[in-house]
Amino acid sequence: MGADVIKVGGRVYKKVATEQSTPIQDKTPKAITLDRGLTIFLGGAGMAGAYNEDMVRALAEAGIGNPVHGNYAAYSEGPNRYMPDLVGMLGDASAVVLYNQDETDPVVFQYGEPAECEYSEEYVEKKYLFGTITVRKYDEVVCEPPKGVFLAKISRDISEIKETDFSLSKIGVTEPIPTAGQLNIIGYSWGGVIAARTALFHARKDIIINNLVLIGAPINASLRNAAIQHPNIANTHIIDLSTQGDPIYAGMTDKEIVDSSAILGRQMLEGSGHFYYSGDSEAGRARRRQLARELYAKGLR
Repeated sequence: MGADVIKVGGRVYKKVATEQSTPIQDKTPKAITLDRGLTIFLGGAGMAGAYNEDMVRALAEAGIGNPVHGNYAAYSEGPNRYMPDLVGMLGDASAVVLYNQDETDPVVFQYGEPAECEYSEEYVEKKYLFGTITVRKYDEVVCEPPKGVFLAKISRDISEIKETDFSLSKIGVTEPIPTAGQLNIIGYSWGGVIAARTALFHARKDIIINNLVLIGAPINASLRNAAIQHPNIANTHIIDLSTQGDPIYAGMTDKEIVDSSAILGRQMLEGSGHFYYSGDSEAGRARRRQLARELYAKGLR
């Protein structure tokens, strides 16, 4: 019999086709990409200090996956890294009161207590930022008892306001939204303002934020409450530094922010209070690692 014919048990079988029962596989190593989640750190005004990168290292050392730091400039397109550090810092610091409220809040900035005064119906208004912000100055303000009360109020025109873009690319993050693992956003000082706005921007687009961490965040009550109450922000962790003497806290008024400027100036020179975690020193590095361990304990991964 030929090679293609066999006889078994008195029966003759002829081969009609050949098929490899076990396919030969390419056994060369292949790169596997794992989605490790994403944790974004947004630092203080300027967002350019060396402590930003050290905070990222501290988060990684604590076991929090794929940490990066972002950058958002208040008055210019693109990150602060394209401008001198001092210019970026002063610009961001001066813009806090224009960003630190929820986008649905009609008041952008207010200094003074309206309840203490009576106002005439007439006011002069001037539009800024493409008509989305209106500055109103009342012709007559009567306060009882008579005292020198300075009142400034900048209001949004709700009918004209446009949504501010806080997508990842706008905050200097090139990583995509993770499809597995956690999406965490951590903000410190000015970064806390941008972190809260970024978290809400994505939450309102049905993206789940696993953890929003606000450290020494000078945000108004409207922004704090919006972040806490949004169902797509699973956990909001507010860390105020009052035990360090920091006058800044989540939920404060614009007047409190303005009035705290002298204290903040002194604390910046001392590296104390509000600047507890920003020092580029051995103590600062140790504090950031302690903070990272505390955030891990709060559930950040």
